[in-house]
Amino acid sequence: MSASSHARRRGRVTFPAPPGAAAITVTVFALAGCVGAGVAAQAFATAPAPIKATTYTLPPPAPDLVNPTGHSLRGEDVYGAGAFGASRGGGARRHRGADYIAEPGEVVRAPIAGVVQRIGFAYRGDERYRYVELTSEDQTRDVRVLYVGPLVELGAVVRAGEPIGRAQDLSRRYPRGITNHVHVEMRENGALADPADVLPAASDQHGEIDA
Repeated sequence: MSASSHARRRGRVTFPAPPGAAAITVTVFALAGCVGAGVAAQAFATAPAPIKATTYTLPPPAPDLVNPTGHSLRGEDVYGAGAFGASRGGGARRHRGADYIAEPGEVVRAPIAGVVQRIGFAYRGDERYRYVELTSEDQTRDVRVLYVGPLVELGAVVRAGEPIGRAQDLSRRYPRGITNHVHVEMRENGALADPADVLPAASDQHGEIDA
């Protein structure tokens, strides 16, 4: 029995492939491949450019303590020395803070992070000179910075190193040649402390903060 007769007996008719059918099939697959490649190429050409990785340097963390002027302590002049505990009034009293050299008009920075608790006058009856007082968040440390024209408001929250005022000119009150400075008084848990034992010494810390 021939193959065609066998197929008819099973209810299926198989027609022989016409000449050239294999070539047509190959051509169709080739065309499909070309079209697919073209679509892929077009999609690749119109795809958004990949984002290039860039380097990013995180800023340094905010300091906890800052020298208010970035300068050293005031030395000896005709009005005394600027160190904590220095003699005042011919030995009748002691200096209750530390004096940091400051040029009139330069920025004075918060020595600690905290809330602006008070803004007042450095001397009773003399409204030319002001102070700014900060209290730390945990209320364990208070710092009063005198002889500054305030740049902050009462109740403001500041970080250590942020500007709180500008240094004032002390020559009007002390005309015999005082070294211009800001006076820093510090209390820790209510007790007077030497700011120079806590705050950084003279350095370029202010430049690092501004960078």
